[in-house]
Amino acid sequence: MDYREARALLDQLPRLEVKPGLSRTERLLDGLGHPERAFPAVHIAGTNGKGSVVAMLDAVLRRAGYCVGRFTSPELIDFRDRIAVDGKWVPEVEWAAGITRMRSLLVDASDPPTQFEAIAALAFDLFSRKAVDIALVEVGLGGRFDATNLVRPLMSVLCNVSLDHCAILGESIEEIAWEKAGIAKAGVPLLLGDLLSEAEEVVLAVCDEVGAIPIRADRMEVERIGADWKGARYCITQDGFPETVELGLLGGYQRDNLAIVLGAIGCLRQGGVAIPDEAVVDGLREARWPGRFEVVRRAPYVVLEGAHNVAAAKRLVEDIETFVPQREHRHVLLGMLGDKDVEGIGRTLATTVDWVTFCSSGSPRSLPAAQLNERVGGLFLESTCYDSVAGALDRQMPLLSGNDVLIIAGSLSVVGEARRWFEEGC
Repeated sequence: MDYREARALLDQLPRLEVKPGLSRTERLLDGLGHPERAFPAVHIAGTNGKGSVVAMLDAVLRRAGYCVGRFTSPELIDFRDRIAVDGKWVPEVEWAAGITRMRSLLVDASDPPTQFEAIAALAFDLFSRKAVDIALVEVGLGGRFDATNLVRPLMSVLCNVSLDHCAILGESIEEIAWEKAGIAKAGVPLLLGDLLSEAEEVVLAVCDEVGAIPIRADRMEVERIGADWKGARYCITQDGFPETVELGLLGGYQRDNLAIVLGAIGCLRQGGVAIPDEAVVDGLREARWPGRFEVVRRAPYVVLEGAHNVAAAKRLVEDIETFVPQREHRHVLLGMLGDKDVEGIGRTLATTVDWVTFCSSGSPRSLPAAQLNERVGGLFLESTCYDSVAGALDRQMPLLSGNDVLIIAGSLSVVGEARRWFEEGC
């Protein structure tokens, strides 16, 4: 089986369907000889920030000399970017070999796994075969019944909890917190980011029930002392850490993610993982993560920022006002999935932006641009809409002046298509 055939097989599996329970993933891992038991992991959940935390930890741990596996979702640049070892995507031939090993488990099952479950199992199998020193594993959805919840973590991380995927995870903060807190394990530290009080109460109760060890990341005193289009600078007031660091990720919300990363580094150090300060400084400076306030063009500036829920949109507004002080130079290209809080995100962005262009991505879950315009276009001074990301960029980019800034937001599928448009030199 070559990579094309492996992709065709994966594409036959349910992609949008969410199936409860871990039995299908357990069956895959059992058939593979339980590769998830071959490496220690850091298991990372949360509504926002998971990818950025993974990116920072990945860069720091590799700088410290470790072979690091990275599993994230969804893909942004390429289907293979979900699985990386030492910062590099696993080659197509190894994807194909891994899917070949699982073939009978995928096609002969009476209850076939979802595509995400198959890719998670593939990642664990590849990490085992590559003999990674540590794996950074991002939860796909929720936590308690997510396919990744079968790893054996050195520590777990819960970045935050806000309303998202409500139809699946629950309509309240408490319900969603219970789902995400399901990654807590007996005797394993669970590092907590900045949680709402109602979420924290639920999470602490789950920790007490299962015997996990909750640790507060807000004990890390981190302050942003400067930022420009090249990077951000932070002051750290905590014994055992560098006094100042530069961070390659620009968004102001990365302050909270940086506090979580520093808390995780401290926890890993206590667990015997050697991470020198030099690795912290160099890794954070080099950390990059596509689609998170990522500058892909200058003069005019173009920034990619997923911002697919209200909490992320509020943080994006803060960054727009910081980096683009003149309102007349702010422009947004917005595309969203149909299950998101369209009105909430629209109202949030309208507080700081007058001109918006709506578009649709190629995702089957994408909300048609015309419907998006119908629902929230009236909130803005001026709005236009296009059926595709490429079509919107073809028409809108020539209209921007050198002082303008275009923010592309609302969905990682939109961000991914926009990124490819710029990479192709359009």
